[in-house]
Amino acid sequence: MSAPGTVLPRYQRGARSQQLLSVLLGDYWFAQDESIPSAALVELLSVFGVSGAGARGAIQRLAQRGFLIGTRSGRHTDYAVAPMTRDIIDSHVQVLFLSHRPQPWDGSWTLLAYSVPEDAAAVRRTLRDRLRQLRFGALYDGLWLRPGDAGEQVASELAALPEALHPSQLTVFTKARLPSGAGHEAVAEAFQLREHASGYRAFLARWEPLATMLDGGSVETVLDTLWGTGESAGDEVLRVRTSIMTDWRMLRRSDPQLPDELLGPDYPLHRAVAVCSTVYDSLGPAAESTVRRILRRYRGDLASQVTHHTFAAATSLLTEG
Repeated sequence: MSAPGTVLPRYQRGARSQQLLSVLLGDYWFAQDESIPSAALVELLSVFGVSGAGARGAIQRLAQRGFLIGTRSGRHTDYAVAPMTRDIIDSHVQVLFLSHRPQPWDGSWTLLAYSVPEDAAAVRRTLRDRLRQLRFGALYDGLWLRPGDAGEQVASELAALPEALHPSQLTVFTKARLPSGAGHEAVAEAFQLREHASGYRAFLARWEPLATMLDGGSVETVLDTLWGTGESAGDEVLRVRTSIMTDWRMLRRSDPQLPDELLGPDYPLHRAVAVCSTVYDSLGPAAESTVRRILRRYRGDLASQVTHHTFAAATSLLTEG
């Protein structure tokens, strides 16, 4: 049920089932070594309208990619999340929960210039894709930049580029300063900030009404008003919380994560963070209960290991935490 006159976001069925399962395991089975019965994973995905065949296919594809590790027990198969290094785990936590926090910046840049022959289009495309993954922006066609000193990271990452890209075709400058003519507009264009801002505004249009409701009253009362009680209500809470994190992951993984000084006063990042953290943190306990309920049907001894995390306590997920 929903409040009169309220239009609430529902789970978008277009999301891939593989992506769904990786979000769910990251949210409720964080850094766990134990295997989960495949039947429990299938039921978990059924909450999102994924058929049994579709769920099993997603599990198998994640296993083929190395994200899941299967172990056979009689006629049944259990799956564990493949071990990750703490650096990888910390990187995921930083991007999703902490990268919006202001970081000191001395105004310097890392500049990378390259010259690739016209007949090496594939090499040029690979290089540009890798630079975007490293959060560089294109100031000009052959001149890319990123705030701060990224010299060591660039050197190690670019070493894995195709052999066809000769070192003499790349030049990296650190601690560089941009000329006065290259102002905010040039940086906004280099990092496509208008497109990113549009993404955050669409996120706000979808999620801010729910965040306002959760911010304005007791969470239990709001949840009861919106979805009532019982298993179906718990399923809906899990769908909504997973949906907002799926949206958020897409936004943050594509964001160049620039210092606040470069974003401008009207950039909607921090407003979007406030909305996401309100919804995600508020729905955490109820969504965790739903995952526990599902897992308990197949492995009751594992149900107590289901957890949820929040923006408010995200630093505790880091290695030093």
